Amino acid sequence: MKTKTALIAIVAVAALGGTVACSTGGKDESGSGPAGGAQAQPDDKSKTYAITYLDGTYASPVPPSDSPGIQMINDKFNVDFKTEFVPYSEYGQKLPVKMASGDIPDVIGMETADSNYYKWAKQGAFLPLDSYIDRYPTLKMVPQFVWDAMKVDGKVYGIPRYFPMKYGKQPMIRKDWLDKLGLKVPTNFEELKQVAIAFAKNDPDGNGKDDTYGIMLAKGIQYDFDFGVYWNPAAWYHTNRDGQTIPGLIADASKERIQMLADLYKAGAIPKDWAVAKISDVKKAFYAGKFGIFYEQPYDKWPTDFRTLQSIDPKAELVPIPPFKAPDGTQGFNGLTGYYQIFTLNAKLKDDPGKVTRFLEMNDYFRKFIPVDQRTAQNPDYDWQNGKEGVGYKIVNGNQENTDFGQGLQPRFYLESRYWAPNDEANEVSKVAVDPLQKSLFSAMETMLKNYKVYINPINRIKSEKFMEKWGELEQLVRDEQTKMIVGQSSVADWDGMVRTFLAKGGKEVIDEVNKAFKDAGIKGEWQ
Repeated sequence: MKTKTALIAIVAVAALGGTVACSTGGKDESGSGPAGGAQAQPDDKSKTYAITYLDGTYASPVPPSDSPGIQMINDKFNVDFKTEFVPYSEYGQKLPVKMASGDIPDVIGMETADSNYYKWAKQGAFLPLDSYIDRYPTLKMVPQFVWDAMKVDGKVYGIPRYFPMKYGKQPMIRKDWLDKLGLKVPTNFEELKQVAIAFAKNDPDGNGKDDTYGIMLAKGIQYDFDFGVYWNPAAWYHTNRDGQTIPGLIADASKERIQMLADLYKAGAIPKDWAVAKISDVKKAFYAGKFGIFYEQPYDKWPTDFRTLQSIDPKAELVPIPPFKAPDGTQGFNGLTGYYQIFTLNAKLKDDPGKVTRFLEMNDYFRKFIPVDQRTAQNPDYDWQNGKEGVGYKIVNGNQENTDFGQGLQPRFYLESRYWAPNDEANEVSKVAVDPLQKSLFSAMETMLKNYKVYINPINRIKSEKFMEKWGELEQLVRDEQTKMIVGQSSVADWDGMVRTFLAKGGKEVIDEVNKAFKDAGIKGEWQ
């Protein structure tokens, strides 16, 4: 008998919608200036601006609103910066209430350009920012496909915050387990299946117990184990018989992936209770040495998990799995959106361009890229942003150790902690990594990703009301059916029936509207 890890169902927190209470008189219709037709004005440096800012955070404890870091920002930029951070577990409920109240702060943070972003921009809650973009070097660096995602009715209402397009979750495998069993890194789904079953059956950790798996999944089929954009459920890559671009979730190409997972489940290479597992518990299980193939991102990742794995198995070695070569000859992963999190500005600031300019200058300063080898106390900007060496951070054995977020000593955590890199490779993720296991994996991922292009998913560049309205329910419907296929309650042979149900319940309307948006904007999927 395998030891079964107790895993509980994941609870999805849905963001609430709401109508914005505005006194702005609606959207700017003139299109002649950055806001309400007014041209951007020079910033009067002698004037102190009170700037209010609301955002969600994953930081724990939450940075305090009155702290040395805030005072440093106030002194440097001549502002009275008033922040309010809310844990993301609560932010989805609080933000719509705040927007509906009419008491909207100057700067509003959002995780993504979602349906609320679209709705509130349409209602006139946010300031159009198009005329400001060319004034700030870091904004001019933003790729067009990212600005496309910020647009509503042709205008930009959000400032995207950096996240690399290439360095999302990448598949990785226990190389030490491969070596012990005389196996190689898989290059296709059949080889992957053989390796995963061997990891489950042949005691790869050598402890003499039947207590390992090949892979683990979480509720909703996380992660998807697609190994390339051709099989990726989120990528709008394939076309239907009418020539329309469709989501990979329902594409025939995904049959191979789902069948592979069904075969692994039947063979005992996936835990029987995966369909109710939380992804956080699955991640813990991987770094506890319970299974051998998982995903990790080589960017903005703390070393804790790698240290945990090494403490359990000092011989652990991780390497990436390159994308599989697809039947159409392509070989590459689905790219991320190119941003994570957004700043929006209150539309009422159309009457206060000086405050807009001051905030954008602050933002540009924090976003300016500092090369990895210059991130030292000798760089005055880096040292200041991190709260000064010996106060906000210290160097231990050549590595930077930050103070606790709850002390609020580092200014960068109050506004922008990720620099806008000139390209993803400039992040030099292996140099930033401090744990040896982490460093070796990230170095291998860097090398791997240099050899493959990534797909710019067109769905991230357009706005479709029907997609935003219906996609969550449609995706859940399909994933529920695919879950049944994996656990044997139905068969992959039922795929066409699943697709017909998807189309009948609104999927056809979504595909029609999305494809019209692609055509109107001249947007299609691209490799980069």
